[in-house]
Amino acid sequence: YYNDRTASTITSTSTTTSTTWTTGLCHCCSDGDQCCRSCWCFLCISCQTVKLRGQCLCLPLLDMCSVIHPIAMTLRATTRERYSIQGSFCVDCLLSTFCCPCVYCQVHREHQHRQLPSMLGDIVQRK
Repeated sequence: YYNDRTASTITSTSTTTSTTWTTGLCHCCSDGDQCCRSCWCFLCISCQTVKLRGQCLCLPLLDMCSVIHPIAMTLRATTRERYSIQGSFCVDCLLSTFCCPCVYCQVHREHQHRQLPSMLGDIVQRK
């Protein structure tokens, strides 16, 4: 028994929901320890954030050698893509260029808040 009405209600659409950042760019004060580290020891917070993503700890050194911060920009863009956060690469580029410590703090807070495994090895170890 085939019903056109049933067939039309069964068809599904795949949609991806986009979200926003859990904290704003300048909400460093929500975590005082992290705020102090980004102000007094930027390398500490940047290395810790890169480590959360499962990347090489030497990557933040590239950000210190240039005016445009490619690692901060990439971290923000990939975090945005990973968690389906609204935004654009242009905004990521501007923020990482002019507010690099804030970008690292925001990405760090986002990963702490979401607490998802960053690499396949993390998933395998948890099972």
